[in-house]
Amino acid sequence: MAKKPAAVAAHDAETTFEAAMERLGEIVERIEGEPLELDESLALFEEGVALLRRAGSTLDGAEDRVRQLVADGDAFRLETFPEEL
Repeated sequence: MAKKPAAVAAHDAETTFEAAMERLGEIVERIEGEPLELDESLALFEEGVALLRRAGSTLDGAEDRVRQLVADGDAFRLETFPEEL
């Protein structure tokens, strides 16, 4: 089975949160670690943005699910964390 190009994988609906985060780490290492051509840098940046959006959407969905679960629970209270971690 042929491996999909990384840019295609970023848009794949089946990319897991963990896979997206792993790929983001790889992208950061490439951009920070070695001089790249402008086109390659932009392509990596574009892929990273797509992965960030996907991961953010996944996290938003997980937060919604948690809120629904604790809304019905007895004696549970959902507290927000401070923004400056």
